[in-house]
Amino acid sequence: MQPKELKQNFKVLEFNYPELFNKAMTFKQYNQEYTARNKDNPLKQGINENLIELGSDLFDFYFHDFFTFQDLPNKDQNTFTSYSDIRTQKQQLLTEKNLAEVAIQLGLKEKMLVSINQNSDLKNNQKIQSQSLKALIGAQYFDKQKDLNLLRKLMQPIFKDLIKKSLEKTINVQNESLNLVKQENFKGEFIDFMDKHPEYTYKLVFQESLNLFDKNRKIYQYELLINDVLPLKSTGEQKKAVEAQVFKDALQLLKTDEFLQLLDDSMKNQQEIIQQSGISESQVQSHIHNNLKFVQQLGQIEESLKQKEQINEQEELGRLVESYLQKF
Repeated sequence: MQPKELKQNFKVLEFNYPELFNKAMTFKQYNQEYTARNKDNPLKQGINENLIELGSDLFDFYFHDFFTFQDLPNKDQNTFTSYSDIRTQKQQLLTEKNLAEVAIQLGLKEKMLVSINQNSDLKNNQKIQSQSLKALIGAQYFDKQKDLNLLRKLMQPIFKDLIKKSLEKTINVQNESLNLVKQENFKGEFIDFMDKHPEYTYKLVFQESLNLFDKNRKIYQYELLINDVLPLKSTGEQKKAVEAQVFKDALQLLKTDEFLQLLDDSMKNQQEIIQQSGISESQVQSHIHNNLKFVQQLGQIEESLKQKEQINEQEELGRLVESYLQKF
């Protein structure tokens, strides 16, 4: 539903008492700034604080009314099958972002009195925008003489629009999930390829760390080693997507003519690094032998100390017994 169509179909903007609409659009800060400059001529309509709170309660009330008693969503599509579905949907539906979008589509942004300062950016604040919509509903409650049936008719188009947007988002999420499933086939294709080529081996290494700029977010990294020398890396915040990407890159590489050359170059680089390090195989073995010899010597020393302790304990026991017998 486009903004113009939304305004035409939403009778929630129609008031029998326009002063209630003016009050709904007047925020506390504006009233304070206006009164400071016009002490002899204060605003008559008051501020919208109480209307915001009432409107929030009315949104909760009609949400449960529409979803539980009116069965609003399932008249067009069977989407919600349990109360837990409805409760989850409420958390997704009545967000500041969603309510702010409705407020903008209704043209409330231009009507809000937030600050006398024309350059103030408060009108772009989603919380302020969503509060203006809640205040509007609170004002309609009094304008319609507290008639809940009349108010229900005004609220229904808002909820239909919110549900429509929510379902569209759900479909998009489901499509993204399907795309991820398709991407995961890269792993299967890679394994099939390696099974058909036993001359190649691979090892997958996974690391998880915290984002340096946001400790609440994690960074995932996959490293795929082919024949222990050819590394491919993929890093990101979506674990499945990162894993899929590293297998995708590996498949693309394996199917190129340059793969064998890259593998050969990597092996040569590994050998050069070992040679440049100056550590020979005999030196490594000698180092291991020395470590083992030290461990053996340490064990012998510990055993000797234990034997001495046992001898000392026996001698001390003998002295005690002899001393005890002398008393008698």
